Order: sequence, then C-alpha cells, then structure tokens
Amino acid sequence: MAARVLIIEDNQANMDLLVYLLDAVGHQPLSAFDGEQGVALAHSERPDLIVCDLHLPKLDGHGVLQALRSHPATRAIPVIAASALPVNDNGAALRRAGFTGCVPKSLEPDVLVPALEAYLPPALRIGHLPAGHEEIVAAPATPAGGRAAIHILLLDAAPEYAGLSRSLLSHFGYRLTVVSEAAQIAACTVERFDLLLCDIGLPDPSRQALVAQALRSFAQLPAILIQPDDGPPPARRAPPLRLLSHPLEPAQLAAAIDSQLAAVQPEASDIMDISSS
Repeated sequence: MAARVLIIEDNQANMDLLVYLLDAVGHQPLSAFDGEQGVALAHSERPDLIVCDLHLPKLDGHGVLQALRSHPATRAIPVIAASALPVNDNGAALRRAGFTGCVPKSLEPDVLVPALEAYLPPALRIGHLPAGHEEIVAAPATPAGGRAAIHILLLDAAPEYAGLSRSLLSHFGYRLTVVSEAAQIAACTVERFDLLLCDIGLPDPSRQALVAQALRSFAQLPAILIQPDDGPPPARRAPPLRLLSHPLEPAQLAAAIDSQLAAVQPEASDIMDISSS
C-alpha cells in the first residue's frame, strides 16, 4: 500500500530527486516550494508523512511545524525535518521543537526512501526501487548474499527514530533479530549472532540498563552502540565497543559493521597454522 508524502522544499534539484524516488517505489509525492504553500497543501490533502526543509521562503520549517501542530487536521501527521547542515545534537533540539525526526540531505538515494519509510506505519512501507530504476543508486559494497549470512542482534531502544536503524539494516540485506525489552534479550541468549548493535537514541537510565544487559549477555560479540556524542562512556570490553551517533549516515553504519566483524576474524596466518598442525 502506498503513502502520500508531502515534500516542502524550495531547492528544485532536491525536490526532483525526492519526487522521483518516492514515485519510483509507488508512493504519491505532493510538492510545495514554500512554507505557506506547504501548510495549505497539508490542510487540504492530509498526507501520511511530511518532509520539510528547515530554510524555506515565506515561512520557515519551524513556522510550518507550528502551523501544522496547531491545526486539528494536521496535528498528528509525522513531520520530518530535512537538514543540509550537520545536526550536532543528534536531532534532539528538533524533536523537542515538535518534529517527529530528522534526516540529513546527504543520505544516498538508495537509503533515503527506507529512512523516510521508517516514519510510516509498516502497512504503508514499500522499501525498494522496482526494476528499471536501480540505475540511479549505488550498489552496496558487500554482495547481498554475504550480508544475508550475517546475523545481527539489534537492540532498538530509540523509539524517537521510528525504527531507522532496523530499516537501514534490512535494506542492506542483513539477517536481523530485533529486541526492545529485557525479557527479549534474555530469550535470545540461546541463539547465535555475529554482531550486537544497540541503538539507544536519547539516553535515560532504563535504556542504559537494557544496553548494559545486552553487552553482558553477549560479551563475546563485536558490538556497536548508537548514542549521542555526549552520552555516558560505556564500560570497556573486549572486543572493543564501536560508538556511533545520529544522524546516522548509512555508509558509516555499514563501514562500522564491516570493521567490527573484521576485527574479530582470525588472521589468515593463524588459520594456516591451525590447518597445518
């Protein structure tokens, strides 16, 4: 099932790319080139999702958000801030202002649609480009078959990011098990995983406790923790914990996974010594 996505963007090139990508996967894009037009279109069309640039003519992104949140017809629509500048606080200020989330405009085309779809209900997600449109995106660096063999345990304790990490990992082709509660972490200790990824989002004691439990329960796994840059330093462990933060560049996440997995692979010389002994 497709979604109607309102794009409020004054840059023609950015608008053209988003319209093309959303249309290619089967969604219905709606276009507005300034803030006032965007608010009017949101009131009349009631889209499923709104992607809003922060710097707009007539009414900027924060003004658009205020107008949408103050009207009953648009109050509950997810509004995603599209930022061309680095978001140093991992998007916390934008979420406190009322935005549902944020995406960097630097996202590669092949992950931009899944990143946006993470903010849609599952029934409205499509998640891939159909045949004939793949030429505009870059192929993943790792063959799909290779990633499908990698089993990642994802602790998703960041509801404010609406499943963004899960969406990106699924798009890249990894095999995923997703947990969000202590009982689920405990139940997974009988399974075999290749890597532990914890997305804590905005840290609080309950989320930190979940991360601590996961790191204890899977102490031998290479691990990645996604938390704000100013979050509390995690305890030392071996193998070492890799730290990342939102806004999350998909290429950065894939590279971190490859690096963590490579760090625990036995050296070729060790394998030869074992085989010859």
